[in-house]
Amino acid sequence: MIRYLLVLFVISVAPLNATETYVYAERESGPLELDIHYPEGDAKGPCPVIFWTHGGGWRQGSKVNYKLIGWLLSEGYAIVSINYRLTDVATYPAQWEDCEAAFNWVIENGPAHRLDPNHIVTAGLSAGAHLASLLATRTDHSTPRIRGVLHFYGPADFLQMARYAKKPTDALNTPDAPVFGLLGGPLRENLTLAKEASPLTYLDKSDPPFRIIVGREDSLMTQRQCKRLHDAADKLGIRSSLHEIPGAGHGGKEFNDATRQKLILQFLKSIQP
Repeated sequence: MIRYLLVLFVISVAPLNATETYVYAERESGPLELDIHYPEGDAKGPCPVIFWTHGGGWRQGSKVNYKLIGWLLSEGYAIVSINYRLTDVATYPAQWEDCEAAFNWVIENGPAHRLDPNHIVTAGLSAGAHLASLLATRTDHSTPRIRGVLHFYGPADFLQMARYAKKPTDALNTPDAPVFGLLGGPLRENLTLAKEASPLTYLDKSDPPFRIIVGREDSLMTQRQCKRLHDAADKLGIRSSLHEIPGAGHGGKEFNDATRQKLILQFLKSIQP
């Protein structure tokens, strides 16, 4: 009898599943999945959500690459990390369509999975930061669900980048450039699509706050893109902060140290409903 009661006790206090995987869309290339990572402890919810889009130049990476913000699980946040079609499968707007579909899945299904659909922060690094910002600026704001954006060293305005792509031989116009794969051709020949794919195209005063973090040793292009996003948001009256990390490049341990974690937590607490 004592042994039976002990078994019941162990079952009753066992933690909820740490990670759950779901198919959020079906494409010709196959199913697209998202992972829900739950906060540490007995997270009964509804949990605030970090909606994570991975980096990799839109041509590599996957939903498992969320470690930059994985520590937020210990702060009570759930992380939804998604796969989206890479550029070897489909060009833009496929990536946007996938992110929007995954976001809508969270809105529709979140309550059944202990997620708060009215407290979502979009986040990503590099190409993922571009998609996170695109979600926040292009998504309908009739019901404000996106509380903020964590933008780690990503592009925001491809038309500005096109200033450095005037010649066919310029790097941004070559197949090796990630933006070539995203747009399906040279940047200089795809300006209409470049504008459509740029978060700054949709930026308006109803957009949520931004915390933008970039390394001072990153490429000048990336630094300019981050500053342009910050300046444009600030001009519209959107609360935005641009944090530059001395000595940091395009990623690295500096983005996940105690100083940056404190900055991120301050931002997240400032946008709580």
